[in-house]
Amino acid sequence: CMTYTLMKVVWIDTVETSDGSWQSKEELLESIPASVDSVGYMIKQNDDYIVISADKATNDDDDLFGRCQVIPKGVVKSIQEIKID
Repeated sequence: CMTYTLMKVVWIDTVETSDGSWQSKEELLESIPASVDSVGYMIKQNDDYIVISADKATNDDDDLFGRCQVIPKGVVKSIQEIKID
């Protein structure tokens, strides 16, 4: 039976104008990257990236995961274990 640690990963993401509208230079210069909090089971971690999954099948033998993210380590600000009593 494989156990996975529940983690909170804080990371920086890009920001873009999703509605296709024009921006003034002033608005553009005020833009900053977005800080994102992601929570999930730690599936894999190496020097380059982290793989977390927000959902996993209750039966570990199913080996099924959902809402997975692969986050490059270069954009990660912090990684914190979430303890459940």
